[in-house]
Amino acid sequence: MDLQDRVRTVAIRLHSSIQHPGQDKETHEMRLTGELIDKKGITYLRYEEQQDGSRVSTTIKFGEEESLILRGGAVSMRLPFAINEERMGTYGSGPATFDLLVKTNGLEISKNADDTGGRFDVQYELHGEGALLGTYELTITYMEGTQ
Repeated sequence: MDLQDRVRTVAIRLHSSIQHPGQDKETHEMRLTGELIDKKGITYLRYEEQQDGSRVSTTIKFGEEESLILRGGAVSMRLPFAINEERMGTYGSGPATFDLLVKTNGLEISKNADDTGGRFDVQYELHGEGALLGTYELTITYMEGTQ
């Protein structure tokens, strides 16, 4: 990494809600430890989680106008976010990969005044083959240090 790159260990709280058409809303919360990386003026949050005994790595690229979530491992996903826009994304599990349409309804990124933590909020819809798959809300808060 460049000398201007900065990597910090952060405690992460991830809260998500999912509303599939015709079903009750599901909510999930996780607490993880990850890395906050400042690289060439761009901030990334990186963490790993276990899903059904398999590892999934997630990287989030923070941007005021556009952000991106990339997941790899047991699940692969590419979700681009741009406020009030539709972007093409992908979801894969095993050998199957599906194209998704990602419609971002809200996107807000904030940092603490002392730059030791922050928050990432996104509200979006996922569409597949012309149908609404679900409406999602994701809030990630992070703070320097470990849990």
